[in-house]
Amino acid sequence: MKNTQRRELAICGLESVRALAAVRPDAVRRFFYAEDRSKEFGGLCKRLAALRRPYRLVASDELEKLSGTAHHQGVVAMVEDTPPAVVTDALVASWAGSGARLVALDRVGDDHNLGSIARSAAFFGWTALVIGRDDGAARLSTSAYRVARGALERIPVYADESAARFVARCRGVIPTIGADHRGAASIADARAVRGAAALVLGNEETGLSAPVRSACSALARIDGAGSVESLNVSQAAAVFLYELSPLRG
Repeated sequence: MKNTQRRELAICGLESVRALAAVRPDAVRRFFYAEDRSKEFGGLCKRLAALRRPYRLVASDELEKLSGTAHHQGVVAMVEDTPPAVVTDALVASWAGSGARLVALDRVGDDHNLGSIARSAAFFGWTALVIGRDDGAARLSTSAYRVARGALERIPVYADESAARFVARCRGVIPTIGADHRGAASIADARAVRGAAALVLGNEETGLSAPVRSACSALARIDGAGSVESLNVSQAAAVFLYELSPLRG
């Protein structure tokens, strides 16, 4: 949940706030917690006291009001609501040189899916997540952070105008693999890619946009039994992110 007057974003959920406290405690502007969480987050409270920032024990209904969800797990941290860093041609060139593995979202619209994909990407050692600024595209919301369970503190997130713009930047520099259940290549074929690569995942209902499909270096599919046409985008993402993981060599 966002506080637009303060330009704040609520991060809630035990694993998400644990990761926030471990990775960037100084980003926390205000902190609210249930009584049974006070001992675990004593270190964060001590840091906030040194920074002269507020923290306090509150009732569960207040935590729900602050976070916009009943699934706060007894902790809510308010951070500045800042946009992701911007993708540039120089950054893409740097990624190419370092053999980066990137995952880009093409109009994925559900913040829960963004969080789930970020969690899988971080787990399998991917370098960065790229999101678009298209209308209706998923954002780094309270829900995304909660579902990611700390992964959005572990994997850098960047933004470009759109996935189509990002794929265009990558042309001739980084191979782009579009996840498409009608793709000519199999996921086994995609595993042959070495060095830097970008996986592109499409919208929950319509899949990859036409400009992205036509611009990707390859379109790869996951072969199933045939009784169901395709997987949910977050499920498909987990399969691709594992199969193409830099951890697998």
